[in-house]
Amino acid sequence: MRFRWPEDTEFQRLVLDVEQDRCGHCGRRLHVCDHRIHRIYTLSHPLELCCRLAHCSDPDCPTRPQTLSPTAELSLALPGWLIGWDVFCFIGHRRFARHWSIPQIRDELVDSYRVRLSQDAIAVYLRRYQAMVAARQQDPDLLRLAYRDVADLWLSIDGLQPEKGHEALYAVRELKAGRVWFAQALLSSGAEEVRRLLARAREMAQDLGKPVRLWVSDKQDAFVKAVRWEFPGVPHRYCSNHFLRELAKPTLESDSHAKVQMRKKIRGLRDVERQVLGARPAGPETLAAAPGSAGQVVLDYCGCVRGILNDDQGGPLQPPGLRMARGLAEVRASLGRAVALNRPGPAHGQLARLAGFIDRGLALVQGQQEQLRWQVDAIAAVAGTLDCQGGTLSRRRAEYQRLQRQYQGRGGGFYERLSKVMKAWQAGLFVAVRGKGGRQAPQDNLDLERWFRVPKGHERRIHGRSHVGVRIVQEGPTLLLVLNAHEAHPEPFCAQDLLPYRHAQEPQDQHEAIHRRKVMRKARSQKSGHPC
Repeated sequence: MRFRWPEDTEFQRLVLDVEQDRCGHCGRRLHVCDHRIHRIYTLSHPLELCCRLAHCSDPDCPTRPQTLSPTAELSLALPGWLIGWDVFCFIGHRRFARHWSIPQIRDELVDSYRVRLSQDAIAVYLRRYQAMVAARQQDPDLLRLAYRDVADLWLSIDGLQPEKGHEALYAVRELKAGRVWFAQALLSSGAEEVRRLLARAREMAQDLGKPVRLWVSDKQDAFVKAVRWEFPGVPHRYCSNHFLRELAKPTLESDSHAKVQMRKKIRGLRDVERQVLGARPAGPETLAAAPGSAGQVVLDYCGCVRGILNDDQGGPLQPPGLRMARGLAEVRASLGRAVALNRPGPAHGQLARLAGFIDRGLALVQGQQEQLRWQVDAIAAVAGTLDCQGGTLSRRRAEYQRLQRQYQGRGGGFYERLSKVMKAWQAGLFVAVRGKGGRQAPQDNLDLERWFRVPKGHERRIHGRSHVGVRIVQEGPTLLLVLNAHEAHPEPFCAQDLLPYRHAQEPQDQHEAIHRRKVMRKARSQKSGHPC
């Protein structure tokens, strides 16, 4: 349905003529043959473009059937657009730089600029903007300009899968310039699928004329094989963070089990809180206890315990269960000092009861956590060999090999597994690569993993939900590039930036992923039935 302008709209008229006045074939003067009216919204006022169309005045000229239009129209708006470039870039900047939702953008356009667009129209313009900026981000000329001062390349690859069972989004990122080269959604993570991605990265590196000195990834078989096939002789560094997580996997599982058992014994703190709250007289003036009252002290201790129980942070060298036990031990020591005061009142018994809960929880897992502590010490010794501050590469590698042989000789399930994992990962953990000026090569792939927070945070903010769905994967081939572009270009783009890419389209793999999403949603629907 054609857009209907409000009857009271006041347009500012702008007449545009063809820039040349003579025919490029025969040299005769051009003749104005028609007029085209193009009305658009701009941030300042509605604009009516009157484009004078022209053709050759000689009836026998072979170019006479070709109608020429003013090229200046393209600098104001593209054919068929209802908005000018300034509105178009405003919409894209608010979406991808400030992470506004479509209703927010629509309300701001109405309130501040009196531009009335439907949400569907804004969504269409955003997809067009996304395709243009992504094409600009992959422009070979702009890539060469961005890497003119970079001597060699450090590339990394990793996957993002918000939901199990769905396809994953794989991204290739160059670490020196911090630039995402491309992203693609894959239905499987097989070696042949990943190899196509690395072949594309090899072609881009060849176009830049820069050698690839390093690949960084986790130790997936598909990554290892693809790098060996497409980049023979290029060092491939395995992510040390993934290595430590693989090394400590059984330790973290045992720690999680001990943490659950410990929390079960401390569930009674809710009863203590109910006793304190139930003893207060009813009334709005007594809902908040005095900061120094005995009841408030009990509630504060319960809050401390609850905060420790809800802490799931940690890692291979700081397992959450051990962190929880240390925190509870500190609270228990403070409770012991409070109980030793032996002051009269119900608070004394409530604090003693809370201390008993903590004692039972710590006693239940004491033996198991003693075993976990020496396992963590063994893992920490291995982690020390990966620290660049711990000595030269050869010295750290020798220490790593010594520990591997030592653990292999000790026997036992834990040390045998430790030695086996260390031997499998050794080839990719000690790679001698240094950048220009002595810059140290990255030890892990956390740089790319942390960058994945950008699209995740973008999806959360525009949708208002804490969960990030599979849309981020299906639109990722252009979404990641646009977000990366706005990181390096915080101000809005302009018509001169995007006009050369006005014919850009979304990649074919993105079209296919979006089509799969529609089919899957229709298959799950109880109303429409089977899509086929």
